[in-house]
Amino acid sequence: MSDSLVPVHPEATETIEVLRWVFPVGTLGFIGEPADIPAPLQVLYAAGVLSGSPVVQPSAVLLRIGAGHTWRADGPAVRRALQAALATPEAWRPPEGAVGDDVLRAAIDEVLAGEVGDFVRGHGGVIDVRTVAAGEVTIELGGACSGCPASGITVQNRFEAALRQRYPALRGVVAHEIPSSRRSRLIQLLPTRR
Repeated sequence: MSDSLVPVHPEATETIEVLRWVFPVGTLGFIGEPADIPAPLQVLYAAGVLSGSPVVQPSAVLLRIGAGHTWRADGPAVRRALQAALATPEAWRPPEGAVGDDVLRAAIDEVLAGEVGDFVRGHGGVIDVRTVAAGEVTIELGGACSGCPASGITVQNRFEAALRQRYPALRGVVAHEIPSSRRSRLIQLLPTRR
């Protein structure tokens, strides 16, 4: 067990009963509903302070407050229990069939849905994820990114850097250009600007 507390902070979600408790990237090596959780959280579930199942995300866990309880009254106890639970990551049991690349895939989705994806799309580019295996990502660049002299900078300084922030165990990103036969088909599918 770690002697230091894992820093966590709550973020609101669309549902008032659910808070997203954010913690450092890489604290837990899986995503989804855990098959088992550490004792400090089990106690809160048994007491009805928390309800439903926790859902682990790449750098957070979603927790639902139980009926008759409030975040204002019970939030500090939840924070302490979560910090104690995160201090023993080996006590969390991943969902059946979970693999480390699931976390990497979720991080890729976040990167492409966020600022990096907006940048690439804003310039008429396309990043097509081909494979995710053993911590390595293979992508193909299309649209305006295909043949662009700055595409290497986009891949390294934007995509890979953002991905590494969300998934520090990233082994690397391998980028290829989309073959010209597929490129012309993609360009035809891209909306035209007026």
